[in-house]
Amino acid sequence: MAYDFKAIEEQALKFWEEQGIYQKAKEKNKGKKKFYFLQGPPYTSGKIHIGHAWNNSMKDMVLRYKRMRGLDVWDRAGYDMHGLPTEHKVQQELNLKTKEDIIEYGMDKFIEACKKFSKEKAKAMDKDLWELGVWMDYENAYWPITNEFISGEWFLIKKAWEQKRLYKGKKSMTWDKETETAHAKHELEYKSVTEKAVYVKFKVKDKEEYLVIWTTTPWTIPFNLAIMAHPEITYVKARVGEETWIVAKDLFEKILAVVEKDGEILEEFTGKELEGVKYKHFFDMPFPQAEKLHTIVLTEQFVDVEHGTGLVHSAPGCGAEDFEVGQENGLPPYNTVDERGVFQDANEFTGLVAKDDDEKFVQKIEEKGALAATEQYTHEYPHSWRSHQPVIFRVTDQWFMKAEDLREQVLKFNKDIDWVPEKTKKSYELWISNLKDNAITRQRFWGCPVPIWECECGHVEVIGSLTELKEKAVTAIPDDLHKPYIDAVQVKCSKCEKAASRIPDVLDVWIDSGTASWNCLYYPDKKEFMEQYFPADFILEATEQARLWFTMLQLCSAIAFGKSCYKSVYAHGMIQDYQGQKMSKSLGNV
Repeated sequence: MAYDFKAIEEQALKFWEEQGIYQKAKEKNKGKKKFYFLQGPPYTSGKIHIGHAWNNSMKDMVLRYKRMRGLDVWDRAGYDMHGLPTEHKVQQELNLKTKEDIIEYGMDKFIEACKKFSKEKAKAMDKDLWELGVWMDYENAYWPITNEFISGEWFLIKKAWEQKRLYKGKKSMTWDKETETAHAKHELEYKSVTEKAVYVKFKVKDKEEYLVIWTTTPWTIPFNLAIMAHPEITYVKARVGEETWIVAKDLFEKILAVVEKDGEILEEFTGKELEGVKYKHFFDMPFPQAEKLHTIVLTEQFVDVEHGTGLVHSAPGCGAEDFEVGQENGLPPYNTVDERGVFQDANEFTGLVAKDDDEKFVQKIEEKGALAATEQYTHEYPHSWRSHQPVIFRVTDQWFMKAEDLREQVLKFNKDIDWVPEKTKKSYELWISNLKDNAITRQRFWGCPVPIWECECGHVEVIGSLTELKEKAVTAIPDDLHKPYIDAVQVKCSKCEKAASRIPDVLDVWIDSGTASWNCLYYPDKKEFMEQYFPADFILEATEQARLWFTMLQLCSAIAFGKSCYKSVYAHGMIQDYQGQKMSKSLGNV
């Protein structure tokens, strides 16, 4: 007789359901030694794919083994539901292109559509996983869209505030002009791209000499405020054709080959001697006033002789490294592009689009007689994790969470954690060793609302739970804590006693899953499960989570409790499509 897997599957599922087999397996070990499995939440943007099936089947094997060993297993299912993936899908369904379209459509209607979409997909994924034979508690799956979960996230933000970890700052951020929001480092995906790099000449003030820089982002040249040189690198003043150029000695021959000109070195000196050299920008822009505007500044960190010219174009409003050097030298983060990447108040560039119009910027540089050469250059460039489009750089006011001082503590946690395989542990530790403070605010709609209320007197109130909100609110609290309902809630300022309003942003969606270690246990609303189970005995996800969920879990736990939130990790590889890309619902290659 032929084996009919579909009939066998249906027969087994029917037996499990009619006899309550899963519930009996759980009850059998109730009260015995605890085993806390923490589900890494899959995203509810569509049906599960083979990657989910493989991942959750491995989890199921571990859970069954632990139950058979007589352990009382915590196996609450859970999902990621907030954020851009859902917004993007719902926007497509409603034919809404921009944030302005969403506001015109009605933010309340848009949020309700996101909520409906998320719930339906979660239920469909419950069904898929159950039919695969994956036994988890789907009936009580954790959903970040509930008030209870949101309150648990606010608990973290309040802890961070009490530890003086939250600060507001104007920084140059990677920005996705398609989804109109900032992205943190862990939200970027790097792709190999081949694009035009430009060699650009800036004339030294009062001299017939040129400082030559190289960049792959021509659109940032109008925002140039300085040129960076390395104090120890040897530079040359050289005749190139009919002009005198200043470049790094080690790159001089390569530059001659690119520009296809003869050259002769006239003089050698170290970068230190270039400090303070002034030059003239060839574009007429409303540049900010600064003492070191359009001068050479020194840095050992961000200049090398691997490529380019050894002189680095610096636009403090167009990148983290440039921003850092700008701060050290009193140069403001100058950048006038809007949320869609369109240049504003930028004279001849007004209306052009960052990155998209690179060729037009190259043409304008050439018209000014400042284009020395171009070349095709292949390199890794950051793209949005959701729109999959190249990001740009934009200066915005964001709230940041200080994390750099947690590196040592989190690495110490890791000494007591069992990792399989060892190489993922090394990747994780390398990532932690280079942690930077990340922006926690996002300029979107569908997400956990940031629990920060600002008063006109300048005082800030950070709310740590729904209970605290009820105590401090001077207006009615909605049944749903999402935007736009929460936006109407005002709280009493503890300094001047006037009504304070909430900032309009939502939290980085990774904070949702980062707080799962306690939100999964209903903490802080309930204490009993936290006392019995925390920290998690076991987590299992793909290797990419070394820089994502594994990291966010520990950072959040370090802030909330000062201790590790998991004991052991198993990391598996990625299932890829025929082109070698990971399978992803958002890419549509599943």
